[in-house]
Amino acid sequence: MNIRHQSGLHTVEFALVGALFFVLLFAAIEFGRLMFVWNTLDEASRRAARVAVVCPIEHSAIRRVAMFDAPVSSGESPILPDLSEDLIRISYLTATGTPLADPNDDFLDIAFVRTEVTGFQHQLIIPFFFQQFELPPFITVLPRESLGVSPEGTGCFGTIS
Repeated sequence: MNIRHQSGLHTVEFALVGALFFVLLFAAIEFGRLMFVWNTLDEASRRAARVAVVCPIEHSAIRRVAMFDAPVSSGESPILPDLSEDLIRISYLTATGTPLADPNDDFLDIAFVRTEVTGFQHQLIIPFFFQQFELPPFITVLPRESLGVSPEGTGCFGTIS
């Protein structure tokens, strides 16, 4: 075969193999990003529950600390930009697991604290597969502890109200 007839063959081969290689590369990167987001949301749920069992009911700083932020800040999470306070739900449960309508009035009935991070939308960045989907809820349930009541009379996070 003449070399002139094969002059563009390497370019065509690279285009086919290169496209597949880059799609697989971006898929691997996206899988790593998804695992980061998954673990961050799971940790946010765990942190919210851990803080909620030791802070007063519906304390203003619980959701901020769960978002890996300072208790007195505002806005989105510095670690996961689309994570906001309205995606974190806190419920106070009885010993049977029934949510209390007004936990302040039924303070002594609280046996568990349930936190849920729900409604988080994740955006894929794989070329040709741009799609946004909602991750499942991340739920943590812990037994109640002090709920902000301490022998010294100090509140959660010092003087923050």
